[in-house]
Amino acid sequence: MAQPLTEGISRRDCLLASAGSLFAESGYDGTTIRQIARRCGITEAAIYKHFPSKESLYTEVIKGKARRHKISAALAAKRGEGTIEDVLFTVARHVLATASDDPELLRMLLYSSLEKFKAAELLYREFRLPYISWLREELRDRIESGELRKVDPFITARCFVGMVMDCAVNVELWNHLENTSFSTEDVVTNNVPVFAAGLLAT
Repeated sequence: MAQPLTEGISRRDCLLASAGSLFAESGYDGTTIRQIARRCGITEAAIYKHFPSKESLYTEVIKGKARRHKISAALAAKRGEGTIEDVLFTVARHVLATASDDPELLRMLLYSSLEKFKAAELLYREFRLPYISWLREELRDRIESGELRKVDPFITARCFVGMVMDCAVNVELWNHLENTSFSTEDVVTNNVPVFAAGLLAT
């Protein structure tokens, strides 16, 4: 059933918010223009006054989230600081904070890995690649300085970021299946020192 526009919110903002929620609930493929229109209480034709296609609406949702989280800028401020353990904690805690602040984003990332849709590349570039690229450069610099043993910086960065994102997605499931009560911070505090120790030059 159509819901009226929330008082004080523009039609465009309603479309972006509604589309973001639906893309997170059902993925890009599982979301229709009709569903987005219904959630905003408008016609499908009205959507096209603001966005020429579902793809353009999806793209604008992603760009809006990217502007909100400013991942690259936040990481750039930490460039070259501390030990490798500090570096890994910086990445892990930022990923988890972003996931906690924007659970829709995490679900959209999950769907994007299953869907063959070119805008998924935008999602990857905006929300995975900044972490991977920053960590890759940190690893490369520290390998060159002799602090770390020789590993492939890109593979290592991708694996670490993937591990943290898996933690953000699945920690509640782990707790349910194993009858535990670990927080994401518990997992990071346990795993970061282990990962860091494996990177240090001997």
